[in-house]
Amino acid sequence: MVVVYEDAAELFKFIVPYVKDGLAKGERCVYLAAEAGPGQIVRALSAHGLRADREIQRGAFAVMTTRELFGPPPLEATRAIREILRVQAEAASAGFGGLRLAGDWAWTIAPRDNDELRELESLIERAAGPGRLTVACLYRRERVSADALERLVRLHEHVVASDRIFVGLSALFRDLPDATLRGLARSARGRAVRKREFFFHQGTPARDVFLLTGGMVKLARTAPGGDEVILRVVAPVQHFGDGRIGLDQAVRFASAEALEDSRALVWDSAEIVRVVLAHPQAGVAVIRWLQELMEEERSRLEDVISVDVRRRLARLILRLGESLGRKTRRGVVVDVPLSRRDLAELVITSPYTVSRILAEWRRLDILDVQRTRILIQDEDNLAAIAGRRVSGGEAGVRIS
Repeated sequence: MVVVYEDAAELFKFIVPYVKDGLAKGERCVYLAAEAGPGQIVRALSAHGLRADREIQRGAFAVMTTRELFGPPPLEATRAIREILRVQAEAASAGFGGLRLAGDWAWTIAPRDNDELRELESLIERAAGPGRLTVACLYRRERVSADALERLVRLHEHVVASDRIFVGLSALFRDLPDATLRGLARSARGRAVRKREFFFHQGTPARDVFLLTGGMVKLARTAPGGDEVILRVVAPVQHFGDGRIGLDQAVRFASAEALEDSRALVWDSAEIVRVVLAHPQAGVAVIRWLQELMEEERSRLEDVISVDVRRRLARLILRLGESLGRKTRRGVVVDVPLSRRDLAELVITSPYTVSRILAEWRRLDILDVQRTRILIQDEDNLAAIAGRRVSGGEAGVRIS
């Protein structure tokens, strides 16, 4: 899981129950400190109600630095996972039911380490060591860029962060003063929707603005004849339902269905209008966001009028890889719960045609599409089918 915190109070609000829960389940808990020394961490945890000295004496709890476990920077994924599995095996041989790690991961955010961090996370997901393995990657908000944090939040299923953090990562609110961000977080209503349920339906009044904080949502429009077309897939820290802010008697142009259990922050559109009027930078952000939506629709229209379904599908998967994918040694992994029918609706074709093309690409080791995950194995070949280069697009075409 990813944990984003603002200060020591927020950090220990998570760490103390996290460690206590692990100890109660018979797990060995290890805290990896990137900056503070082990003694300082032990004293701080003890001050927050965790009897750290006693747990250390019985071998159930340990504090070390990231350098002690992983070695000096830069991060090497294979070495890091080897050390994690070694510590996990030691915990199992000592009779513990699992290993629970928590550590400051901000030092891995340097550009040269991004791919290694993603590879480490992929390896952790597939780790087959003895017993349970739980890893909490801690990031202090002020030490990581908003763009890096946005991607971390978007690519992880389990994220722990305050509503203030999510609001601050929003493309519409990111440049607002801290007091305004806190006010927006306080005024928001949290709304959770289960998989295959709806945040709103097409044709209903458009009174609210949504910011997705977890899960994934598809925006789909149903034609009078009953055919459905998926317009957009919304990922965490993206807005939806706000394309008609401030319009009187506006109604929803599409429905918003949760592709998995999802949560969003919700505001009355009048509140957003007040923020935009009070802060010109928010108005600029709204205009920029609407321009990006229009550009996405232009690119989508260019794809749709192409007679080559294989090209349309390749471009769609490349776009998903750019926005939601993480690079691993096996290829680009995209965790997205889209069915064959969903993919077909996105490229305006039949599920049979999509299945046939995907089967062909799987035989050629270009990509492998599973129920909740897409693995792009040969990005160059897929880009060639799409009529573009991996490092850029063909003249006149913007892949967004």
